Amino acid sequence: MMLRDRRLVRLLALVTALFMVSILAAGCGGGKKSLLSQIKKKGVMTFATDGAYPPMEMQDPKNPGQYIGFDVDLGKAIAKKIGVKYEIKIVDWDGIIPGLAAYKYDVIMSSMNITDERSKSVDFVHYFDMGQLIVVKKGNPLKIGKLDDLKGKTIAVQISTTNEDVARKIQGAKVKTFQSFPDAMLEVANGRADATILDEPVARYYAKIDADKFEITGQAFEQAPVGVAVPKNEKELYDAVKKALDDLHADGTYDKIFGDWFGGK
Repeated sequence: MMLRDRRLVRLLALVTALFMVSILAAGCGGGKKSLLSQIKKKGVMTFATDGAYPPMEMQDPKNPGQYIGFDVDLGKAIAKKIGVKYEIKIVDWDGIIPGLAAYKYDVIMSSMNITDERSKSVDFVHYFDMGQLIVVKKGNPLKIGKLDDLKGKTIAVQISTTNEDVARKIQGAKVKTFQSFPDAMLEVANGRADATILDEPVARYYAKIDADKFEITGQAFEQAPVGVAVPKNEKELYDAVKKALDDLHADGTYDKIFGDWFGGK
């Protein structure tokens, strides 16, 4: 047999062996396990958030490094229903969906509006609804009262949010984006922006705790659903999160958490 023929025989034998190994591995359950089974095995479910969106999620002023808020408490309750511990992971907002797709954490629970564009990348389990509000400097020097009044104005918003989407549709507006919404608020407080657009719970929170700096103007608009984001094709985890939320509604836990943060439902 020629040398070239012997090499060909060896190559074919190697390919056959590798094929048989792959068949045996598949038959023995060597395929990728679902994310839910992995979560249950490690006993911990990781929730990603940007961590700076009070009263939804924020650092505890009494315990630096610890996080509190509506989303935090509800996330803990969801994890408990699934039978695992809760773990929070702080992530920059503009990279939070790519991080989920790369399985750097299990879900996103960070007051994320459900949109058609985002739904191309993740699956959502609905848990909340909220509108948006315009926030201006105390005294409202430009007498802004509705979205039309923002035409030609400077608007500071957090990047990659539905607030930014609304701002960019306003004719002639100059939109300044920031990694975190507190930086956008600071632009307004310092007079470098005429207004910011925030989700309603957050706007009302800041108008209350910083009443000497900010005020809400106009009525809430763009009422939209908010969801827990789950990686695509992880139906078991999606179903588990949905069931947990259904159970929390049924046993009154959701209403209690809502009442703790928003004063009743």
